[in-house]
Formats: sequence, structure tokens, C-alpha cells
Amino acid sequence: MNGLGAVIRILLVDDHAIERQGVRALLDAQPDMTVVGEAPDGLEALPLVGSTSPDIIVTETIMPRMNGLELTGQVLRRYPQIKVLALTRNDRKDCVLRLVQAGANGYLLKTVTTDELVSAVRAVVGGRQVLQPAALEAVLHDYLQRVHDPAARRPADALTAREREVLKLIAEGNTNQDIAELLCLSRKTVETHRGNIMDKLDLHKVTDLVKYAIREGLTGLE
Repeated sequence: MNGLGAVIRILLVDDHAIERQGVRALLDAQPDMTVVGEAPDGLEALPLVGSTSPDIIVTETIMPRMNGLELTGQVLRRYPQIKVLALTRNDRKDCVLRLVQAGANGYLLKTVTTDELVSAVRAVVGGRQVLQPAALEAVLHDYLQRVHDPAARRPADALTAREREVLKLIAEGNTNQDIAELLCLSRKTVETHRGNIMDKLDLHKVTDLVKYAIREGLTGLE
């Protein structure tokens, strides 16, 4: 864990090499920071987490093979002491919310200044949350929705493992027949699962099921 006055160890993850190199130059120029590694996506970043022991991961959210959300979830399950700061082009509120729910400590758009980025890294390593207005708005909206909409508060763990699997596939746009073929089930069984999901969540429109699956992190949709 980074102690007071210690040099902050940073792992950069971004599929745009020129942007990654620019951020590295900015952070390495700080007397209390050092970039210990960099990767073009989450898949290549994972082994570096163990070998470089970063205090913080600064990551893009939109990347091939393994995006920032998946990376955050996997890293924090294994190394809960590591901080995660998203530095991204992605300002979609659903993506902001999902990353925060996954445990990220900060969310910044790439429109920030050098001073804002440097301050955010220090703040996050110091134990604070750093969210730009768009991120705060997304979190607040989700909180208010859960307060005023009982269905939104229904937990995903009310579903069985198979029902969560079916819900994920529904959210990704698969038909009942598609799901039956993917899971080696009969179409009737899939229809039964679908009905049970709707009854348990009290959600009866596909659009509501999709929103719920995204909100609960059951799908990797961006």
C-alpha cells in the first residue's frame, strides 16, 4: 500500500498508444509518481498487475478484448487494495455507473487538464473518490431511481444462475430460439426461464430487462 510521501506506482491501460505515451510522460514528470507499466487492453494488463504491484491503475474504458469494466472487476477481486481511475473518451452515463459499481475510485474524461489528472491520481491513492459531474449525475440518478422504483431495487441474486445467464443473453439481443441453441435447452424451457425472470423482477418489457441487466453488470454491453 502506498504510504505518505512514497512514490505512487501507476499502471496505464489504453489501446491508443500515442495517448498512453502522452499520459505516461505527464505522470512520470511528477516527482511523486512513476509509471511502472503499460498495456493496450485489460487482457495484457492483468499479468502486469501482479508483476509491477501498482498503487493505481489508470485505464480507458473502451478497449478490445478486455475493456475497463471487466479489468476493474477482475483486478479488484484479486487485489482489493489497488485503486482504479478511469481516464476515458466514454461519457455514457450507464458505463460510468457500471464502472463505479464495479469499484472504480474515479472517473475522468480525457478533456481534463494535466493538473486535474495529477490531482485526481493523488486524491484516489489517498482514499478519495474523484468523479466528474457526468459521473456524479449518473450515480445520483441511479440512487434516486432505486429509492422511487421498487423494481429497480430487486437484487440480481433473486435469480438462479441459469436465469442470470438467460437474462444476459436476452439483454444482448438474442431471441428465445437463439438462447435455446446457445444453452442447449428447449425453446419452451427458455420461455419458462424468461417468464420467471420477469415475474421475479416485476419487469415485463424487454427494454426494462436490458436496462436492468446493464445496471446490475450482468452484460458487457457498452
